[in-house]
Amino acid sequence: MANDTSNFLPADGNWKLEQRQIKVSTAMTEGAALGIDIVSNTTTGDLDLMPVENSAGGDFVGILAEPIAATDSDYATAGKRKAVRVPMNKAAKAFFTVVNGTFTTIDVGKTVQFASTSLGLDVDTAGKGARITDYISSTRGKCQFVLPNTETA
Repeated sequence: MANDTSNFLPADGNWKLEQRQIKVSTAMTEGAALGIDIVSNTTTGDLDLMPVENSAGGDFVGILAEPIAATDSDYATAGKRKAVRVPMNKAAKAFFTVVNGTFTTIDVGKTVQFASTSLGLDVDTAGKGARITDYISSTRGKCQFVLPNTETA
């Protein structure tokens, strides 16, 4: 299980652990936000690191529950499946790490973008990533991924 002081981590019982197909040859940190991989406006069937916001169909799907390293035996294997924590409903809350910005209690209720690392939120940048629901400290809070999903043709 991820360190409870870094990255994303489920904050309530509204999550389930599933095996999901992950993008080939991409190192990822446990606790990273994952979205649908889109290449040339077409879904690939894989999950990849979450872009800064839900856009072009690359919507939030879950939180990676295990690290992926270049030294893993299946690192370059197409179709590999890894453990992902998936929200069961829109009420699911997750702990998040502040990657960029100054986080205070007045930020609760804001809708912000994911950090470019997919490991937390940029709390001073408005965006279609996550909605902040709780303030814990200047570096930690809770959020929900309640934003409407986008669609691709």
